[in-house]
Amino acid sequence: MTAAVRPHRCFRATGHPVPIAAVEPLRLADPAAQALAELIAVLGCGEEAAAIAFTGLAASDSDPAAARALQGIADEERHHDALLAGLALRLPTASDAPKWLRAARRFHAEVGRGSMVDHLARVAAIDAAVCTVLARVTARQRPVGADPVARGIFGRIHRDEARHVRVSRRLAIDRANGRVLADIAIAARRSLADVLALGGGAFETLGVDPDALLRDIRALPPRLVCA
Repeated sequence: MTAAVRPHRCFRATGHPVPIAAVEPLRLADPAAQALAELIAVLGCGEEAAAIAFTGLAASDSDPAAARALQGIADEERHHDALLAGLALRLPTASDAPKWLRAARRFHAEVGRGSMVDHLARVAAIDAAVCTVLARVTARQRPVGADPVARGIFGRIHRDEARHVRVSRRLAIDRANGRVLADIAIAARRSLADVLALGGGAFETLGVDPDALLRDIRALPPRLVCA
């Protein structure tokens, strides 16, 4: 079900505007609601960028099975964008969004550089980092984790993103032909951490230690882009 349609948040993209999902009211106190609004602005930008990226990867992949898998991810990213847009309607205006979004747009513009293998390695690393962010924010003892609506939406996104990591990781490794992809993946995660660092205060309000989170985002999980 959708309540309305809104244009893309961050990028001028071809295709139909992403709909806004209908979302039940939240039960967040004002400080947490404001902090979540800031975070959603950036996460929504990332979902929009991911939908565009995976659509492009699918269109350029000569393997029909891989192309279908990549297009399926693109469709799920658009659904995530719709869910986050619906959440945003239940929250205050994100006052810090312009600062975060400028940095996020620059970051996502760099993700697609280089070969398809480079791109796949970056998105695997980035999506794995997003899983870390979602896990921290939705821990049950934290404000978002205590809200059943927000926790349910972020839980759905988290599960999907974990699967996206597996798909893009396997495609990157299978096509690397012996290349070492770790440096590419590490650079992507460090750049993402620089963007997320702008929201340290929001993470603190949501009960997440920003220093520990950013330290873990900058580190590459063992064997993420290794066979």
